[in-house]
This record gives sequence, C-alpha cells and structure tokens, in this order.
Amino acid sequence: MSDDLKLPPSKVATGKGDAGTTGLLFGGDRISKDDVRTEAYGTVDEATAALGMARAELIGLSGDGIAALDETILSIQRDLFVVGAELATNPDAWNRLEEGRTKVANILGDTLVRPSSSLFQAS
Repeated sequence: MSDDLKLPPSKVATGKGDAGTTGLLFGGDRISKDDVRTEAYGTVDEATAALGMARAELIGLSGDGIAALDETILSIQRDLFVVGAELATNPDAWNRLEEGRTKVANILGDTLVRPSSSLFQAS
C-alpha cells in the first residue's frame, strides 16, 4: 500500500479513562477488568468466535451431516450469546433480561451441559 493511501489510525476513546474498570449492562457499579465475571464473559465470547470460525470452515463442504453440524454450531453460538449477556449484566438488573433471549433459562442450561448425542455417532 502506498503512503498516500494510508488512513490515519482510528481513535477510540471516551476521554474518561477506565481506571482498570468496566461497566456492566444496565449500569450499576463498575467492576474490575480482573473480575471473574469479566473473565467469564470474555471466555464465552472467545468460544462463540471460535465456533464462528468452525462454521466458516464448513462453507463449501457437502456430505452427510454438514448442514446438521452447521445448525448445531449456530444453536450453541446463540445459547452462548445468552450466557454472555447474563454474565455481562448487573445482577441488580437481571429482572430486565428476557428468559431464553438474554437470560439463561433452565432448559438452556440443560442444553449447554448435555451435548447432542448425534455429534458423537459414527457415520
């Protein structure tokens, strides 16, 4: 890329500084970036991204079970998004979350704990 086509670096700043803290959804106290919740929802986000990469690898593949595998991965991604939303929400505001959409429902927990047996069947 020639020098005349380079864009200036993007600047993302609020001007407030964060003092090593981050805010949760729906406000409330700020928490440390070292807080277990921050680590947890960051890990969930990384898992969701890794699953997205796995889905991308399926593009162009065909064969028995590819479509079902893609749907299973997508379903897990959606479930993990819900888990991440709840983890990133101020506990005082959990009543504002919608069960199954942004709040973990009991049935969702069962889904995440028990993987689909069809993933482990031999072809």
